[in-house]
Amino acid sequence: MKTFKLDNEPKIDSGFKTPDNYFENFSANLMQKLPIEPVSQETKVISIFRERKNIFMAAAAVLVLAIMIPIAYRANTTNKEVDTVTLENYLTQETNLNQYELIGEIEPENSNIISPPKKLERETIEDVLATNPNIENLVIEN
Repeated sequence: MKTFKLDNEPKIDSGFKTPDNYFENFSANLMQKLPIEPVSQETKVISIFRERKNIFMAAAAVLVLAIMIPIAYRANTTNKEVDTVTLENYLTQETNLNQYELIGEIEPENSNIISPPKKLERETIEDVLATNPNIENLVIEN
């Protein structure tokens, strides 16, 4: 490997140069470029309470929102009961249960869905069977 000597290698110029006598005349040039303004005796006073008033208003608004959101949420969600149409649509479309499985899950003694059987007169049954054109379907289902 070739030895490297810092003093013998050519140096690269940085490309930046300062003008001649730049630092000797710097303060005099700066003072000439600054605008001269008369010093005023009045100083402007900014009140701290004005900013505090805005902070207090913001804190009050956040507090009101924090109190109102739960109240509004409870007011909109008071009804927790599911209506029968929604329940029926869910059971028919979203589940894989058939009517026999649903009937098997309902307990007659604890359910309001199943009412006690009504006694039908013989004449009423004969009228329904005589007027219904699909008599075979009624017989097969029951």
